Amino acid sequence: MMKKQKKWIALLVALTFVWLLQVTAMPVAAAGTPERIAAAGAEQEPAFVEQEKAAAFQAGKKSIVPMLLIGAGVVVVAAVLLLVVFKTDYDIVGEWRYSYKGSGAADWAETNQVLVFIGDKKSGTLAIWGYPGTYTVDGKNVSFRFNYYDNGPNDYTVNTGTFDGKDKISGTWILIASGNTGTFEAVRGSAAATAKKR
Repeated sequence: MMKKQKKWIALLVALTFVWLLQVTAMPVAAAGTPERIAAAGAEQEPAFVEQEKAAAFQAGKKSIVPMLLIGAGVVVVAAVLLLVVFKTDYDIVGEWRYSYKGSGAADWAETNQVLVFIGDKKSGTLAIWGYPGTYTVDGKNVSFRFNYYDNGPNDYTVNTGTFDGKDKISGTWILIASGNTGTFEAVRGSAAATAKKR
């Protein structure tokens, strides 16, 4: 959903809430008004004043319905703002530039390697340097692995990280066969190209 659509939805919900507040604040017609007018036109009995006082006292009771509507409106507005406006939808599918760095005595780095995620927003396959792999995404958390040298079932790299915005992922990696570790950063293709131009 585009940002403009999210803003219109939030505005619609806010206006609906304001309208509900106006409706609940409007005075409600008193019950039994026609009978009271008819009684006023007729000859009044001695107990008429006492009856009027009792009726006026009963009409003063407040309804709980407006407060319930206001409470429900506040909850709905808060939920819409959280789910529609402030929710970030992370989509990993596409081409990224993958840079990684080794830790320890053998400090080395590789930058801007092409990493492609194929599938949906939650899981799928990937390709890097012609090697296959898989990935999963849970909210901001990302995990992916690929066979680094393709020399056996244990010769693969596991990467775990988080989204830093929609177009950047950073975290750590470990090469299972050797135990080597380090850090990585992946930047979406268009964001990487923009950064290079500056």
